[in-house]
Amino acid sequence: MTERGRTSTVNRFKDKEMESLFSKIFELGSLTERALSDAIWALSHQDKNLARQVLDGDDAVDELALEINTVSFQLIARYQPVAFDLRALEACIRMALDLERITDLAVNIARVTLDLDVRIKPLKNLEPMGMRVIAMLNTSMSALLRRDVSAAKEVFAMDDAVDDYEDGVFAELMEIVMETPALTNGSNKIITVARVLERAGDHVTNLAEHICYMIAGNRVRAADFRRVRTEDK
Repeated sequence: MTERGRTSTVNRFKDKEMESLFSKIFELGSLTERALSDAIWALSHQDKNLARQVLDGDDAVDELALEINTVSFQLIARYQPVAFDLRALEACIRMALDLERITDLAVNIARVTLDLDVRIKPLKNLEPMGMRVIAMLNTSMSALLRRDVSAAKEVFAMDDAVDDYEDGVFAELMEIVMETPALTNGSNKIITVARVLERAGDHVTNLAEHICYMIAGNRVRAADFRRVRTEDK
């Protein structure tokens, strides 16, 4: 076989491995989206059985994230890739970590559901906050699938609404505590959920940053596309 023929065979083999790796990233993204969606639903509807399912699903996410990292490092060692291929493998490693952490945050929300011993009236800002983070995650995965930098950058501005919803949750809970001091402990637990969702949004913006770098080859900062908040001026 000629040198050119050997290179062509290696490239085809590598491309198949890369396709398989990206399939695992999309699978991990799907598991993460499901965990976050179920955790939010379980909290909103006080569904403790669903909350337990979120906890039970965490091991599968951890195992898949570890598999992605292992395969990525093996491909780097085997092929010593450059340019897009190297950026793609680096992005897979980083995305797997962020997706795993988002799932860990979903588990934290599920634990709050299991720990709540009082029923607090539904908050108009909490569930939409969670749905916004999920929309960001889905937009990121779609941008990765389509190799679309512009779509990935849309995620950054979407995070502004997450901050607005967080402020709304704090205001609602403050009102609840003022009216019913006995609900202070339960309200504090819900506050942690708002903070968890805000962190989940940050991890999704990390995903979008990784995708932009993988596709375009230059790093972008989510903050450059975000609204300037008063406290940041």
